[in-house]
Order: sequence, then structure tokens, then C-alpha cells
Amino acid sequence: MPLFPRRKLGWRTLRLGHKGPDVAQLHAFLRRQGYDLGEETDFGYLTKDAVRRWQRDHGLVADGIAGKRFFALALKKDVPVLRTVHVASPQETLEEIAKTYGVGVEAFGASFSQKPVYPGQHLIFFDREIWGLCLGDPEVKTSPGQLTGRICSQHPDTPWPEPYILRPSLNSDDLVTIHQYLRTHGRRRKLAKESIQSLGDAHGFYLPWEKVAPVDGRRYLKLLKLLRKKLKPPALLWVELGPNVPSWTLLGGVDYEAVNNLVDRVVLPLPPPPTPGPLACQKDAEELVDSLLPTIHSWKILLKIPVYALEWEQDLEGENVVRRLPYQTALSRAYRHGARLSQDEGGFPYYSYKKRDRNYQIWLPHHGLLEEMAFVANRHNLAGLVLDSLGLEDPRIWQILTRYFRIASLNNSQE
Repeated sequence: MPLFPRRKLGWRTLRLGHKGPDVAQLHAFLRRQGYDLGEETDFGYLTKDAVRRWQRDHGLVADGIAGKRFFALALKKDVPVLRTVHVASPQETLEEIAKTYGVGVEAFGASFSQKPVYPGQHLIFFDREIWGLCLGDPEVKTSPGQLTGRICSQHPDTPWPEPYILRPSLNSDDLVTIHQYLRTHGRRRKLAKESIQSLGDAHGFYLPWEKVAPVDGRRYLKLLKLLRKKLKPPALLWVELGPNVPSWTLLGGVDYEAVNNLVDRVVLPLPPPPTPGPLACQKDAEELVDSLLPTIHSWKILLKIPVYALEWEQDLEGENVVRRLPYQTALSRAYRHGARLSQDEGGFPYYSYKKRDRNYQIWLPHHGLLEEMAFVANRHNLAGLVLDSLGLEDPRIWQILTRYFRIASLNNSQE
């Protein structure tokens, strides 16, 4: 095969009617993935149907054509989303199968949860990454297998069994400072050099900028190219994209498709509420994910969700002051002050109390929110979730997450 590189799988787009050695390799790949192709030796209707189902299972456009996006995922060795197929045996129940793999029935999709399984049925679930964002203390204790890894602003003092991604501050909220970093080639090269030198034992570098001015879109892309060039495999390159990083238009912005080809993970943050209200909702998450999917591979997207509580304080002038609190601290504060459990117009619960002529509201990341975010990750076949901020969460969230998918390990470890 090395003598004929153009016959390797992925050198051309494969569609109905094609034949050749690469079609045979495609058949071998699909059969390993658990798809039945019968006795087909060319790209027939069974192959097209298998490719379509594989695409649907992995959140791609299900057109039955093995093209650029198909091979970008199928040939990737360190893909974060791992697919497991279970063939049901006689008298097996969905609950028994889920227990065998350490997941809940929700992991197999809503269509299976209310129906009995039949012998020979192919049940599919996925491993997804769960990363914990450490804002302060990176030494937060977690149980083995609860996290894929951590995201830290500094190197840990003691070695961890988990991988970690370095996310320095770099004034991520200041557009003027970010512009100064990007303004000239010399400054971009200096920043890239210093970033790679600071990497140490980290498994990757996370560019933390949540905002980029449209005028700096091209410069931002040039910085990513420098970082990609200097990062030695298997180190990862992460970025954030979203409403505050404008996509390319005639007036400027960032070419999302070019970013997709350069980076390993794209973190999509849910915007914090500007006024007292729920920390996030499924509708907002769906809209944000849909805005990225035309240009960013779904299996590169990590949805960043809040696991902290928010306390809103309204002073005498009607101004709101917001504070992040650990879940348990917020709950005990609500009980200590005799807070009243109320609901907003959308039916979201919150605690309210009054102290020294000031009104307070406490909004918790309720379990329904976490289930909704896990459902969004499964529906769009995302790489996984980022928990913002590790150490402030309700410990019961781990049981919720493992009902929807199995926690993936980092496949491209440096070991």
C-alpha cells in the first residue's frame, strides 16, 4: 500500500458506485464499527446506508457520502468521542445493559428508554470528555474516573494522575490588551514562544480569549498558526469561540473554518445571565451549538457549563451585585436566612430573602440544567463538557453526568 498512496482510505470522496482498495478499507472500518454490510464488495446501497448511520451517530450531515468531514473524524487517532456498540442478547433488558457499562438508560438515547430491546438489536452509546476548570485552587479533590482532566491557570505543585491543560489569564476580557498582543508579527511571535515555553508537563495550551475585536480577526488566526506550528504532538491546542468572537464578514472577524482546521478543541461558553435568572437553559445551548456546527466539527466542541451558584444582591439604588458561591455554601446561606423558595415566569426555582433593607436572590445550578446540557452533548455528538468551576459543584452532579455517557480518558496522552 505505501507504493500507492493515492489508494489509501481518505484520498478521495467515496460515494455510491465507487470501487477500489479504499472502498474495501472503508468496508473494514464500518464492520469494525458494528455495521452490517452483507456481502457487498463495492460502494452499494448497504454501504451508503452504513455511512449515513455512522454520520448520524457522530453528529455529521447524514448524506451517505464519505467525504472530507467523514474522514476527518474516521481517520483521527485521538478522537475524543468513542462509540461503543452492544448487540442485545435474548432476555436482556436495557437496564441490565446500561448497568454493565456503568451508564444510565439515557446514554442510549431517548428513543430506547421507553421501548423494550430485542435480540440482535444494536445499542450505541458514547464516551465523552469531562474537564474541570480550576479558577483558583488546582488541587481540588475528585474521585478516579470522574474527570478526563483539568484546566488550570498554573502548574500543580504535586503530580496528578489526570492530564491537565494550561490556561493562563492573558487578560482575556480586555479587548485593548488583546489587540496589543496581536498588533504586530513580533508581538504574536513573542507570545507564542512564551506560551510554548510555559507549557511544561501540561498536555496542551488553552488560549483563554473570550473576546476578539473584528479588526483583529486575521491577526488572531496568525497567532493560532504560530502556536500550532510550535506545539509538539501530541500536545493539544484549545480556543474559545462564541458570540464575543465574531465570525468572518466583510467588516472583519475570525474565519471559524480555518480555526477548525488548526485547533483540537473549541470551548463554547454559555453566557452568564446579565440579570437575576437561571444560569443557563437548553434553548440557549442549542442555539449556540447550532451557530458553530456549519464550520466547527461537533466532535471538537466542549460546552462550558456553570456548576457554581450565583447570589444577586440589590442595593438601595436598585443596582445588582453578583457573587459566585459554592453550591453547598449558597444552600446553607439560603437556609440560614430563612430564604423563600420562589419561581420566575419560566418556572425556574430560586431562593430570595431580605437583609438590612437589601434584597437577595440565590440561583442554583439545578439538576435539570445538568441533564439538559448532557442531553445537548449527546444530541449533537459533542466532545463533552467543561465544568465551570471545579470545586464549587454539587457532588451529586457526577451521578447525573454518568447516566448520559461514560467519562472518556484523554486518548492522545503524552505517556
